[in-house]
Amino acid sequence: MQYFYNLEASSLGTFGLIWEEKNNQPKVIKIFLPENKNNLLSKIKKGYPSVIKSNSLNEFILEIKRFLSGENIKFNLELLDFDICTNFEKKVLIADFNIPRGYVSTYSRIAKSTGVPKGARAVGNVLADNPFPLVIPCHRVVRADGSLGGFGGGFEMKKRLLENEGIVLSNGKVSPDKIYY
Repeated sequence: MQYFYNLEASSLGTFGLIWEEKNNQPKVIKIFLPENKNNLLSKIKKGYPSVIKSNSLNEFILEIKRFLSGENIKFNLELLDFDICTNFEKKVLIADFNIPRGYVSTYSRIAKSTGVPKGARAVGNVLADNPFPLVIPCHRVVRADGSLGGFGGGFEMKKRLLENEGIVLSNGKVSPDKIYY
């Protein structure tokens, strides 16, 4: 299997994509959150030793960059390879994707919406391993009390992404009127 990658600088750091070609179509298998470019390149080369740099997904990469700068972007999920996910993971990721910009949801609400009412921890585990962060906006999921909870890019990045979408925190929490589902 041949993998391809590209990196792009953004206001939050350098982010990256890994994809492969399936039936002559690019399918993204991993999106890396913004960080230091050298660290990111090292992670990519370690995880995918034969990866080749490519510009074939430049338009998608520019959409992510625009999203990181605060623009309202509705991503095309057809570029994501959901075949790497279990059915439950896909349900969680799609439920997360459907949280509108400017709102958040909670782990427990997503669990209920996917038919697993006591599955908040399972939802959290899926989102912690989200292969498509930013496009699947796991930063829009918070704890039941409105506090931010975890995020692979750290608390400050999660806070900044939410602020880019117009969500203001008060005492470290999201207002209840901004919780969706």
